[in-house]
Amino acid sequence: MIRIWLMTSTMVFMSCQALAQDMGNWSDKTVCRVIATAEDNSIYLAEAKRRKLDCSNFKPNPSGYGNKTENVVPTKPISTEPGIQIYAVALKPADKKRLLSTPLSKTDYDFSSHKLAKHTKSITCSFYLRRVVYESSVQGDIEQWDMASGAITIENSKVQIKRGDWRMGGLSKDRSYIQNEVNLKLTSTGHLVGKMAYFNLTVDKGEAPRAPLYIELSPHQRSTPLDYKNLATAKAEIWIDVEDWAGGVLTLSYCR
Repeated sequence: MIRIWLMTSTMVFMSCQALAQDMGNWSDKTVCRVIATAEDNSIYLAEAKRRKLDCSNFKPNPSGYGNKTENVVPTKPISTEPGIQIYAVALKPADKKRLLSTPLSKTDYDFSSHKLAKHTKSITCSFYLRRVVYESSVQGDIEQWDMASGAITIENSKVQIKRGDWRMGGLSKDRSYIQNEVNLKLTSTGHLVGKMAYFNLTVDKGEAPRAPLYIELSPHQRSTPLDYKNLATAKAEIWIDVEDWAGGVLTLSYCR
């Protein structure tokens, strides 16, 4: 009798060892399924622990293994160790297209629809910007004070403001807006096109700061374009549409 018991115990032990070895080929889903259905699942729990599986959300299909399952796929817990974790993200084609078309910068602009100026020499002009108010006149009233002023340089059609200031208070006092948040180019007909940060309202001391608008410049019917081929007499007035109640006019002069 003792001999039979010893033989039986040995066979069970050997079977468990063989099963543990065979589980190396099991999928994570299979391990979790057996844990959820087996009465004695200590061996399978040990295997799940070895694989770092989270089978708590796994729900076996009551209709049996042979039918289509409606299971939650077992997952491995997210690491809490410091460092960069990379996870795959599945996006719908429409969402991917929308994200890829979103500008990385608020001043991004497509100049491909414009014929840009071609000039070999660098052009430098003084400028001042004044507000045009349309509240009492359809044609607009130009206010006699400067919203911004300074000097621009045009090289290979690209406009750069290396010296200048906004005079609208608040955030406009940060010169990075007038130096770095301007993406303008000169067209072959002497107009300025592109996008830029624009402060249309003054901010007095004690008032909450206002973020700039990001406006688009395009050829305006009221503009006087820059005659960059004849700088001796060149002077330009670039009209800018901003809001319904007010816009601006940018004057370029003393070009050389």
